[in-house]
Amino acid sequence: MASVLGAWIIRPVETLDMHLAGIGRSPNAPALAMHAGLHVVLEDDREFVVEQLFGTPREDFVSGLNWTPLETFRDRDHSGWDLTVPATAFRRVDEDVVNQAVEFLNGIPGRPFFGEDCTMLIERTFGKRRLFADSPTARALGFGMRVGDPALALLKPDVRLDPNAERLLRADFLRALPDPTTEWDSPNGHLWIRRALGWVLIFAAVAGLNFFIKKRSRR
Repeated sequence: MASVLGAWIIRPVETLDMHLAGIGRSPNAPALAMHAGLHVVLEDDREFVVEQLFGTPREDFVSGLNWTPLETFRDRDHSGWDLTVPATAFRRVDEDVVNQAVEFLNGIPGRPFFGEDCTMLIERTFGKRRLFADSPTARALGFGMRVGDPALALLKPDVRLDPNAERLLRADFLRALPDPTTEWDSPNGHLWIRRALGWVLIFAAVAGLNFFIKKRSRR
């Protein structure tokens, strides 16, 4: 079911989001970031990615919070790319906000994935600030809607990154994205689409089975 929803519903919406944002895919451009986490370095120099994962019952319904060793995170890359952007490159984030985020991470409580996606985790860590853009598709239709993927980072208009980061992120377009209108904990639009379509397919399957049973009983 997940692959059907992704192929026919979710991915077209995400593709439209990217085109409306001015960052549609092209043969010469890398794919946009579809997942985001927090790259942290401990006092003993060990490096981790604090991320929100899904897939197991615990991650989906209890806590998806994971402290993943950086090497493990990169081995899980599936031929993609990973990039660390300084936190202060995001809008509304300065050194004081970064220090507060570090303190929060020292005792951060986990939440289930179905209540918090990967970008919402980051925004909660940074004082419940919006750090990723709303859906350009929804904005074009006149309303705001959070999306977790693609993760459209809200870079400061005057920030400049190294050439590789500029290329991978399509930073020129991210700097020009409008500020979001929804709250940091607003429902993820793509997640709600998945849920709604999943329930529709389940109800359709149950109704079809019920019809089939009744038809057989009449014979």
